[in-house]
Amino acid sequence: MTYFGKGIYSLTTAAKILKMNPQKMHRWIKGYTYYKNTECRSIKPIFKTEFDYDSDDMIISFLDLTELLFINAFIDYDISIQKIRKAAIAASKILQTRHPFAMRKIYTDGKSIFGKIAEEVNDPSLLDLINSQYQFAKIIEPTLYKCIDFNKHEEFAERWWPLGKKMGIVLDPSRNMGQPILNKYNVRTELIYELHKTNHSIDEISDWYELDKNTIDMAISFEKGLAA
Repeated sequence: MTYFGKGIYSLTTAAKILKMNPQKMHRWIKGYTYYKNTECRSIKPIFKTEFDYDSDDMIISFLDLTELLFINAFIDYDISIQKIRKAAIAASKILQTRHPFAMRKIYTDGKSIFGKIAEEVNDPSLLDLINSQYQFAKIIEPTLYKCIDFNKHEEFAERWWPLGKKMGIVLDPSRNMGQPILNKYNVRTELIYELHKTNHSIDEISDWYELDKNTIDMAISFEKGLAA
């Protein structure tokens, strides 16, 4: 299996970047079992990750990360995980991909796609994802349209700008294994932050990496936000 150009994230790293609970992410990715009235019940994963692992010590790809970003955006709008799970499974079948929510098509053609999803699972309530109750565009645009670059040919997400495209921090699976970097300089924000934490001055960091001080401040602020 090749990891080149796909991005590599441990669940701990992904949880920090997405500001999500790693245990919750694990359940979404691996599924889980629970007991009800002494009966063991199984809940399937919401989506299938790009890399296959038998153990719990797994890594995920950039497209997996994007999928989780979408799921988290809907959860922030109080859409139930059960409804998201139904939509994800149906969308995967309709679009014939394990990463339906990482595709431009799901957003640009939202009404027809979610109409087909609702029909596929025989659940008209899934249409609530696109009606005025949730204001589909307002959920999607701040998180995805405005912050993600899509591959024009395959229509999959290929870069994520977590602070917006006008800022200089990007996650690009073709660079630095998809870790957050300063786009112009190709330097990991985590490296800048670690140097700062070990009492290296901003002037020193600026000289070593030929970075302007505002860019260094932005990298430090971004990493502090992840650590909070």
